[in-house]
Amino acid sequence: MKASMNAMLRSEIFWLTAIISVALLMRFGAIATFDHVPDSDELVYKSMALNLAEGRGIVDSMGNHAMYNVGYPLFILYPVFAIFGENLFAARACNAILGGLAVFLCYVVAKDAGAGRLGSLLAALFWATYLPANVYVVYLAKENLMIPLMLAAFLFVLRLLKRPNFLSAIYCGCLFGLLALVGNAAVSLGGALALALILTPSPVKRKSLCFATAVVCAALVVSPWMIRNLLVLGSPVLNTNGGFNLYLGNNPSATGMFVSIADTPRGDTWSELRQEGEVQASRVLKEEAIDWITTNPLAFVELALIKATYFWSPPLHKGKGEESGLEKIIRALWAAQFFLLVIGALTTVAIQRLRGREVALMWMAVASYTAVHMLFYVIFRYRIPIMPFVCVMAALSVSALAKSFLPKKGFVN
Repeated sequence: MKASMNAMLRSEIFWLTAIISVALLMRFGAIATFDHVPDSDELVYKSMALNLAEGRGIVDSMGNHAMYNVGYPLFILYPVFAIFGENLFAARACNAILGGLAVFLCYVVAKDAGAGRLGSLLAALFWATYLPANVYVVYLAKENLMIPLMLAAFLFVLRLLKRPNFLSAIYCGCLFGLLALVGNAAVSLGGALALALILTPSPVKRKSLCFATAVVCAALVVSPWMIRNLLVLGSPVLNTNGGFNLYLGNNPSATGMFVSIADTPRGDTWSELRQEGEVQASRVLKEEAIDWITTNPLAFVELALIKATYFWSPPLHKGKGEESGLEKIIRALWAAQFFLLVIGALTTVAIQRLRGREVALMWMAVASYTAVHMLFYVIFRYRIPIMPFVCVMAALSVSALAKSFLPKKGFVN
């Protein structure tokens, strides 16, 4: 019996290693074949890291000190540029390694969510082969770091669900603090954390102490950056783009998708407003966005629903410029993957054995992350960080169906 279990464990480790190897090969293949020149937010992150590496501090190409989230340029691009210089391949290689880590974390999250060998390996395989996840390592974008951090944070949410303890709370809090620095939207996973502590049968006092521990640890992680911003900008903010993004998503010209501020009522006076400082500019835009929302509540609700539709709309759109035959094939495969994964995730609702607390937390994570973007605006790449959760749920569905049709097969357990 013991020999049989050891053999199955070795087999599982072999297949997991093979899946992670495939993920890395696909990601490095994308780096080698996808000819991409950094633009837009990528240039901002690159400038923040280069300025820090060259001794000018964290300031972006537009002179802002905290407009963009600091996490990705600070934790990934800065060390790379400090060691290798302005080496895009090295930065993209780090993204690929983060992608491999995310594949492993999909496996671990699925395992903690109750998946057997098949379900855990499928969760890793689905994310390893999801085409946007492979292509996106070419971009110098924060999502590459957000994804493994979100999975790691959710892993400890699951462990707090099973047995609230202070070590898991510390890890969870520290990861949420890192997420606050990397991408504010990911902090919406706090909804899953709160639900986990509500659903766990532990005493209320213990649950409250675990929650407080997580909050304190998160605060300790972000406090150095907030103190820096207090000294530099006069305000202890995480970043200064909150009001800006809220305004872009809630103004008379808002469409639900990203629109340039030049195309909003603030367009003509934006340059003048920027001269008042990034903190003040964000504050003014936030007030104007809230004023529009309170004045137009029905339009706000309608627009929020439109944003949710955009957020989960199938990837049937075209890319920029003329599409090659290969790009058309890749986009068709991407659309097929997306449909299958979403259908697989939705199937968890129909399978009785999956109607448990773990899957409920995953749906809470998906719903919370979607809701955040309903407040602001949608860009298609914003959906990428939540897709690993869809992959895990799809894998749970396939595994559960396999157990129903192949109950005596050891590899499905």
